[in-house]
Order: sequence, then C-alpha cells, then structure tokens
Amino acid sequence: MRNKALHYFHSNQKLILQASLALLFIGLGVYFIRHERAELGKVAESLAEASTAWVLAGIAFALLFSLVQGLMYQYSFRAIHEHIGLGMGMRLFLKRNLVSVFLPAGTLTNILFFNREVERKEGVERTQIYFASTIFSICSILSSIIIGLPALLWLFFSNGVSGGLAIGLFATIALIAALGWAVYSFKQGGWAHQWAERLAPSFFDVLKELEAQDFSRKDFWIAILLSCGIELIGITHLYIAIEALGAHANLEVAIVGYGIVLLLLMSSPFLRGIGAIEVALTYALTLYGFDKVTAISITFLFRFFEFWSILVLGLLALIGQRDNALLRLGPSFLLLALGIVNILSALTPAAPARLKLLMEFLPMEAIHASTYFVLVSGILMMALAAYLIRGLRTAWLAAIALSGLSLAAHLAKGVDYEEATIALATLAALWYQRNQYFIRPDPQFAQRTLFPGLAAVGGVLLFGLLGFHWIGQAHFGTGLNWRQAAISALRTFFLLDTGLPAATPFAQEFTYSMNILGAGAMLFFAFMLLRPYIFQAEPEAESRQQAQSLLGLYGRSSLDYFKTYTDKLLFFTADGQAFVSFRATSQFAVALENPVAADAKQVEKAVIEFDEYCRRNGLRTVYYRIPERDRPLYEKLNKKLLPIGEDATVNLDTFNLQGKDKKDMRNAVNKLERMGYTFRAYPPPQKDGFLQQLRAVSDDWLRDTGRAELVFSQGLFDEKALKEHTILTVESQEGKIVSFVNQIPDYRPGEANFDLMRKTADAPNGAMDFLFVKMLEYFKAQGFHYCNLGMVPMSGIEKATNAQEAALKLAYERIGQFAHYRSLRAHKEKFEPDWTMTYLAYPSTLDLAFLPNALNQVVEL
Repeated sequence: MRNKALHYFHSNQKLILQASLALLFIGLGVYFIRHERAELGKVAESLAEASTAWVLAGIAFALLFSLVQGLMYQYSFRAIHEHIGLGMGMRLFLKRNLVSVFLPAGTLTNILFFNREVERKEGVERTQIYFASTIFSICSILSSIIIGLPALLWLFFSNGVSGGLAIGLFATIALIAALGWAVYSFKQGGWAHQWAERLAPSFFDVLKELEAQDFSRKDFWIAILLSCGIELIGITHLYIAIEALGAHANLEVAIVGYGIVLLLLMSSPFLRGIGAIEVALTYALTLYGFDKVTAISITFLFRFFEFWSILVLGLLALIGQRDNALLRLGPSFLLLALGIVNILSALTPAAPARLKLLMEFLPMEAIHASTYFVLVSGILMMALAAYLIRGLRTAWLAAIALSGLSLAAHLAKGVDYEEATIALATLAALWYQRNQYFIRPDPQFAQRTLFPGLAAVGGVLLFGLLGFHWIGQAHFGTGLNWRQAAISALRTFFLLDTGLPAATPFAQEFTYSMNILGAGAMLFFAFMLLRPYIFQAEPEAESRQQAQSLLGLYGRSSLDYFKTYTDKLLFFTADGQAFVSFRATSQFAVALENPVAADAKQVEKAVIEFDEYCRRNGLRTVYYRIPERDRPLYEKLNKKLLPIGEDATVNLDTFNLQGKDKKDMRNAVNKLERMGYTFRAYPPPQKDGFLQQLRAVSDDWLRDTGRAELVFSQGLFDEKALKEHTILTVESQEGKIVSFVNQIPDYRPGEANFDLMRKTADAPNGAMDFLFVKMLEYFKAQGFHYCNLGMVPMSGIEKATNAQEAALKLAYERIGQFAHYRSLRAHKEKFEPDWTMTYLAYPSTLDLAFLPNALNQVVEL
C-alpha cells in the first residue's frame, strides 16, 4: 500500500506541485481579500468612479496588446520564411493564452489545439509551425527578463541598498552575472552548453535545427522588439489603471509594479498567478504611498485590462473553433470564473436597496449563511476547475451541486442576479457536457483515509475549541464560553472572520494557525474525494486458462502471447467467446491491440462491450498497436486513430546475405566466426544454472543501458517463463554467453517471434547482427516463413495528415531524446523487412494531452 501511494505521488508529482502552487496562490488572494474585507466596499465605489476615458484607453490598449501579439506571431513565422495573416496570429495567441490557464503548456498541447487551423488556412507545414511557436516562446521569455530584472534593480536603487534590500540587490547582480556567464559558456560550447544538452535535449535540438535552417535574424530581432513592446503595453496598462482611479501615476511605479507581475507569471505553473499577483502588486503599490483602497482598486483594474479581458477574447476565439476537445474546456472556464465571482461577491457588501428588500423575506442569519457558503464554494470551484478537465465524475457532481447552490445563495444573500446569471450559465454548460465526465473516484482510498482525515479535522477543531476557551480573556480581551469557543473554532477552520480583535501577537498567530490547519484539512478531503479510481481487479486462474483457450482458437497476432501475461487484466464478453487484455490507470483502460475473437464482427462486439464496461467503471478506453488492416473497424466505432510506429516483419523465404548492401553484415558474421564465437539453440526445458547465466547477461545489459524492465507489449526476465522457451545465444570459445534472445509463441501461422534481446557490456561489435542473422537462418530451418522484429515507435509517418501525426513525425525526426528510435529503425532496416503501420485508437482529442503519462504507467512494473 505504501509503495503504491509513493508510486502515485511520484508519477503525478508535477501535477501535484502545479496544483499545490496554484492553490497556494489562490489562498494568498483569498486571505488578502478577506483580510481587507472592510475596504472592499470602498474598492467597489472607487472602481465605479473610475474615469471612463482612461478605462476606454485601457480597453483600447488591451486590443492593441492582442494586435501586437499577433504581429509577434507573424514575425516568428517570418523568421523561418513562412507567412501567416495578422488575424491568424491574433487567434493563435488568444487561444493559446486561454488554454494554457488550464492545461500544461507544451508542444503536444499547442499542436492539438492550434496547428490544424494554421495548416489548413495558411498552408504552413506543421514542423514550421512548431519552430515558429518555439521562437515566439523564446522571445516572450527574453522580453520578460529584459523588462523584469531592470525593474527590480530600479526598485532596489530607488529605495536604497541598506538592510534586506542590499541582499536582494546582491542576489540580483549575482543572477545577472551568472546568466551572462551561462550565455557565454553556452556559446563557446562549455559547461553550460553540455548541461543544457543533457537537461533539455529537445530544446537543444530545436536550437540546432534553427541554426541549420535558413533563419532570418532580422525578423527574429523584430519579434523580440515586439515582445518588449508587449511588456511596455503591460506597463502602460498599470499606468492607465492608476490614472483612471484619480491617483498620481509615474513611470517608476508602473515599471516596478509590472516587473513584479512578470516575475510571478514566469513562476506560475497554471491559473496564471491568480491570487499571488493581486497580493504582490497591491503590496508593492502601498510601498509607493498608495492607500489600501486605491492600491486594491488599481490592481483589480489592471488585472481586468491585462488578464480577464484577454481571457474573454480567447474564449470567443476558442468557441469559433468547433471541436470536441474544446467543448470540454468551456465548463472548466466558467467554473473558474464563477469561483472568482463568488469570492469577490462574498467579500463585498450587498447593495443596500436589495438587502433591505431581502430582509423582509429572510432573517439576517440566513443571509450571512448564504454569504459564507458563497465564499467557501468559490474556493472549491477554483480547485475543481482543473479536475473537470480530466473528466472526473465526482468533480462534475461537486461542480453541479456548488453551481446550483451558488445560484440560490447569490439570490439569498443580496438578490445578486448578475452573479446568479453566471451560476446559471455554468450549470447549463456542465449539464450539456455531462456525458464527458465519468472518471470515478477511488472509493477504497477514500475509505482508508476517511478515519485519519476525520481524526485530523477533529483534532484541529478540538485544538481551536480549547485554545479559544482558554486564551480568550488573556489574548482576545474577552472570555469565551464553550459554545462561543466552538463557533470561533469553526469559523477560523473555514477561513471566516471570528469578529474577535487580536489583543496580542500570540492571538493573531493562533488565528493564522487555525486558518492554515483548516485550509490543509479541506484540501486533503478534496484530494481524497477527487483522486481517480485505479481499477485493480485481478483475474482468476480460470480466467487465464479460458483466455489461453481462446488464443488457441482465434489467436492471429504476434502480440497475442503478451495478452495473457501476468501484468494484464482480462475482460470477457457476455458470451465468453472473446476477451480484451488491458491495464488500467487512474483515467484509462489501455487495451493491448485487438480483442481476441473469432472474426471482425466479434471483435467489434467485444470493443463495444468493453467500452461500456469501462464507462461503468469510470475509465476511458484506449487500444494500443492496432494493425493497419483493422483501422476501418475502429473508425466505424468513432474512435480517433493516431499512427504510433511501424511493425517490421522479415520474409524468411527471400532473406539472404547476398549483395553489396549486405557487405557490412557479412563482415560482422565472418569476423565473429573467426574470433571463435558460435550460435547455439537451447530447446526447453532450461536448467537453473543456464538461467543464472542468462540472468547475468540481462542484468549487465540493464545496468549498461540504464534501462528498467518494461512490460505490456513486451516481456521481462522471468525465469519461470524462460524455462519453457527456446533460448538462442551467441557464445565465446570459453562458453561465455555474450548475447541471447528467447523465442516466444506466435499465433500468426508461419511466423516466428522473440522477446528479450540482450547482450553483455563487453560483447564484441556486431554481436547483435551476428545473433539476428543466425536466428533468422535458424527460424527458416525450423520451417517458418516470417519473423516478426517488433515495432519501431513513432516511425513510418511519411506525410502527416493531421496535427497529431505531425507532432509524432516532428518528435521522431528532430528531437534528440527519440534518437534511439531512429537507431532501432536503422538496425532493423538491415534485414529488409516489410513495414506495417500500427495505431493508437482513443476517444477524444483532448485525451491525447493525458495519454503519454498513461502509456508510461502501463509499461512500468
């Protein structure tokens, strides 16, 4: 249990870190707004009195902001001698900006959502789109550094360099010096160059590719200047926000404030710094003499110009591109927006006229309760927005409940029909997309953690109860009976104001500790309830025997041997005449190739039944390594298909070592024979001592290559299984085994197959070529007509037909971390195999953003 938990956290550590940082930023914002609640009514009045002319100027600059971003995209394409329209560039930016709030940025995400439209309308190849997007990102980072770091230096120098500021100044200078040294070292091919190549090979390959291309430095520098212009627009937005509220603006305040925003945006994983920016910018403005009300008002207006208005434009651009993947983003965006609206609405006073009318129908206690619910629900909604993207059923149910209750609560707390309208729209979007949310939570995990969780909550509340009762008189200036202490404990647990003034620093620290413990407990329960269910039904021995019998009757694939491997779960159709072999992750059931069935009609029936079974269990179905011949069947069932690599099969009847192109292979064979190496075949059963020798070779290979045992579409070193296999070896004159393969059953008539191919670190050059040649000759002598050499991932896509194929083709051809696939292809090409494309069948385009992690999980032990 402990190992599984550690594995879960290790596999999802990036997501957990991103979510934790985002929630921390949100928490900072909520605490800040709650702490300044008394000022928020004045903030609303201040915003209402903002200069219309300046606000319109800010909106105009927001449109200019989008325009310049579009120009920057244009020049990013021009840098590699491609051309797109200005409107296309603006749409690219707006949609990318919106999607990056919810999904991790990256090549795959960008290609999934944006490249298809560029290719179709502008005629630009997908690889060029990738390079242009990379240039765009590089320019954005450079401009953030160019503007952000000088802003901090300005802050340090303008405020003096004594005390803590001196430390900050020294750190900044050291950072700039280190950055300059790193750039010089990188350019000279020194330590920084080597470190970058090892740490980020894909980025390094992009730089090398850009160097190799016909690259326009002039347009690249124009893109950087435009990016700096975008940062200047951001500074202007802050300047306008200050002037719009009647405060005196100066350039220093605008530059320093925006520099802080830039640094927070660079560190924010997703949700774009919501919360943290509001806190940091408000604090920075107060340092320049602005009162709290004015500082908060300026911050809110600036964020409207710089973030929310751009986000709304992005939503409009995204709606214009109809796609199932994009539809799933709509409810998440609305829920995020409703969460923010709820928080702001709860922390600002109700309109007096509406409140007076409402008090004629509801008691004040009910109005206050509605306000508190709106606040807490807003926090939960912002956390739920990210979980909705993953299709979690519990997140959808919680979102439905919170949106519905928010609709009622907004009306009950102040007849806030504007906020209620947003809640209604969110509720409608969630209901319209209800079929997209069926990933179940993990009930066993929830049950196991329920008692410890309740115990933790009880402990926190007991701590608060005793604390408020015992220290009330001494530290809060008033004695509290048990009922009053319990109410205060509950209010601080849910981050609400107790109404008790802190008479001493200890009282303030005690209140903060209750807030932190309460927030931690709520986040723990949210994680517990939303953790995806991991399907773990172990098949019975009888089920494996039944599957083995069906393989004997209907097996026809080189992968069939692995369909009853120990790592697999088995699903049988209702009539028991077909089965699916699969592994499950938190979101997906990944099936290995086709179901085993009598014919295509039965395969189709098995797929339909398996899909329904997985849907009931809260899993999306994925079919891995579907052969080309079965592509129409999955298209008929509305599956999306992605080519993932080609399968190599050697025709043993025509294979030989004749011809100039086989000279190197002949030389390798002759060289090893002269050195005394021999090929041997060991039929089963194998002896334990022999298996120990093979284990030594396998361990040496794993250690030398730095790899780990993988499963799913391949086997691992298992003495029990190897004992029943024919083993083919290459041995030295002294009888030392330097390489081996194991022959496995192949259910395709006339075809031979093998699994492990391993060698020692000191095996002579050409040992694997020698082994393969002798193995093919051996199989031919045994009467086989074909030999399956396995799949080369990501290879064989000659001309991509959609954005997803372009991503794989680009990665295979250009990114260094996949170079070993190219080497594997070159090795297998020596034997002149026939190549057959294989596919990944999956339900939705958006699922591709999560499938790489799922596939990594199913191949791990």
